[in-house]
Amino acid sequence: MDEMYVICFYWEGERWHSNPNVSESADPSFRRMLQRAGNVDLKMASHYVDNLFHGVSRFANRPFKFICFTNEDLQVDKSIELRRFPLHTDRGVLPRVYMFSQEAGLENRQVLCIDLDVVVVGDLSPLMNYEGLFCARSKFKPGEEWKLDGDVMSFRAGEEADRLFWQPFIKDVDAAVKLTNGRERYWVRHVADDFADRWDKVAPGAVLSYKRHMIKRSRLPEEAVLVSCHGTPRPHQIRADWIKDYWK
Repeated sequence: MDEMYVICFYWEGERWHSNPNVSESADPSFRRMLQRAGNVDLKMASHYVDNLFHGVSRFANRPFKFICFTNEDLQVDKSIELRRFPLHTDRGVLPRVYMFSQEAGLENRQVLCIDLDVVVVGDLSPLMNYEGLFCARSKFKPGEEWKLDGDVMSFRAGEEADRLFWQPFIKDVDAAVKLTNGRERYWVRHVADDFADRWDKVAPGAVLSYKRHMIKRSRLPEEAVLVSCHGTPRPHQIRADWIKDYWK
């Protein structure tokens, strides 16, 4: 199989830091979540990037190149490429929309983008074998599964992804911020609701939520590939026995 890209992003922003200049504008519930999650310094961020890379390396079924888009001086495994990128906005997770641009240098490859707070726990072939324009998971919340979410996405980089996801964004970043309030998943829904593939159908049971599926379980389901620790607790705060085998 052709080499693919596996990518992640890290930047100093409200998702990972208690930055008063940013978090003051966030709603109170979001500020409380930040307090529970705690501050993340560059050492912790580097640890998260390494954990994701080692998990992918352990369970990959095809050749891949691992790229972390960051402007910070992370100290990570030498096999990880650190690639700088422009911050057109620091609101929420919108900086990550940059991955869809041709400027990101991912063109003509299948790209699997995984959030840093996702733990790799099983054979990645159900996700790495996907070859299509765009795939993401459905929202975990019961009754809202029809909504797309954005912590595990695969897409074919190139002209079409640039046209669909990036050009409307960069044409009017302020409008995108207003539409999404910094929530990248709102942008993904805005663009791709009509054509996105879903991990729920492509790889049933592969992408799990820690809070929805694992918080009361002592064992992982057989089909589990990724466990998303969205919100809190984050992986380094989880004390379950099963995580010790996958997150160091």
